[in-house]
Amino acid sequence: MAVQKPMSDDRTILLHGGVNEETIAQVIAGLAHLAGINNEEIRLVISTYGGSVHEMFALYDMIKYIKCPVRTIALGKVMSAGVLLLASGEKGSRVAGSTTRIMMHSISNLMYGNIFEIENTYEEMVTMQKMMVKCLSEETKMTKKEIKEIMERGKDYYLTPKKAIKLGIIDRIMGSTEE
Repeated sequence: MAVQKPMSDDRTILLHGGVNEETIAQVIAGLAHLAGINNEEIRLVISTYGGSVHEMFALYDMIKYIKCPVRTIALGKVMSAGVLLLASGEKGSRVAGSTTRIMMHSISNLMYGNIFEIENTYEEMVTMQKMMVKCLSEETKMTKKEIKEIMERGKDYYLTPKKAIKLGIIDRIMGSTEE
């Protein structure tokens, strides 16, 4: 199983693997469970290649909804949908391992169907992309314009943890006193 369900005395939840209905449902259930116990900090360890934008937004909304501060911890790789989840942690408490790779890109989708279905899907993708840009600009030091420029390159944008600090995605590197 990709996500570890927290024990009542352990306030750490793992998101390891794809951002999909199964893993995100388990992470949301874990957050709700721990938030129901008390308002102490929850640690969300993230290692993902990304996945569903819809599920990313579901977890993002849950992180913002609960009263507990959520410390986000990036290990290994945090890519695509994982980047907003990493950035959504409590400001000052977002960390990454020194060798973690972080990658941003625009949302993507496979479209099929008749011309009207494709047009409808395209319009929804534009809406989702705008929501992603808005949320990232609110969670980081990047402006909407800077985020759009990264996304409009049409390719993956890889970041070191040091660069992620400059952009405001994380606040520090694990084991480092650099801020």
